[in-house]
Amino acid sequence: MLEKINDLPEHVFGVRAKGEVTGEDLKTVLFPGLEELSHKFNKIHYLLVLDTDVKNFTTSAWIQDMLAGIKHLSEWKKIGIVTDQKGVRKFTDMFSVVAPGEARGFRHNQLEQAIAWVSAEDGQAQAKTKLSFGKIALITLGAVLIGRLFRKR
Repeated sequence: MLEKINDLPEHVFGVRAKGEVTGEDLKTVLFPGLEELSHKFNKIHYLLVLDTDVKNFTTSAWIQDMLAGIKHLSEWKKIGIVTDQKGVRKFTDMFSVVAPGEARGFRHNQLEQAIAWVSAEDGQAQAKTKLSFGKIALITLGAVLIGRLFRKR
């Protein structure tokens, strides 16, 4: 399930993932939040707090997540992922190389730091709006591979 995180700055949308996360969760919680940010600010500052293992994301959730990423491709500014899963934090940090904006992984004991970083509009996060087809293909392939790697068996 996804729950919206309240008490974040207006230009930041955050969700907390618990238990099993489905495509329907993304459609009813994530998409409306991203659409609101996109409409109001033409940019996205996003915080995801993983209180569940990424293996608890259904295949449908991974597909919906990939679609959301592509739909708002040029609007991503900062993505903060809070998790104690080291592999997810490393992937998040590496994702920043090919994705628009900046992405950074944080541990749960760094939640306040993650909120401050995602919220900051310090000019350091500049969207890479001119993405080549190759980079878009890499992003898509990465999302598919991650979905397959962490899907439930």
